[in-house]
Amino acid sequence: MKYLTIVRHAEAEPFGRNGSDFERNLTKKGIAEAERAAQKAAQNIPAIQMLVTSPAHRALQTARIFASAFGFSPDAIGTDILIYTGSVSDLAQVISHWDDARGNAVLVGHNPTVAELVMRLYPQFAGSFPTCAVCSLAFRTEQWKTLFETPPDLRFQSP
Repeated sequence: MKYLTIVRHAEAEPFGRNGSDFERNLTKKGIAEAERAAQKAAQNIPAIQMLVTSPAHRALQTARIFASAFGFSPDAIGTDILIYTGSVSDLAQVISHWDDARGNAVLVGHNPTVAELVMRLYPQFAGSFPTCAVCSLAFRTEQWKTLFETPPDLRFQSP
């Protein structure tokens, strides 16, 4: 089995306030939002083995909050620029290269790509994917590269 939890970063500062889009940080509301979402996820999802995020500041800050809630070492957080710049097809490529020995992963990224990823993997998903939304899916496969060919079961969704 493979378990993929997809997270949209929490609320960030408006664009242009402190430099580039890449450098935008979480707001105080965003930090609180991420802490609530991470605690709720950690209560409903088994221990994670991998956490991969966009390297953009707001996504990395969200990932660190999730790592803390899961007792996952922040030093073990992986980053991939394609989670920031890429399309759903790019994310599929990123995921397909993950280590199959690790079965429970969290991916932290940005809209619209993470919402499109959820809809592509789980067509039953309907609705929006607001800041710090979480969708956790279970796949009956042993390889990350077959994720997009395997219908998942919904494990957890918030909000």
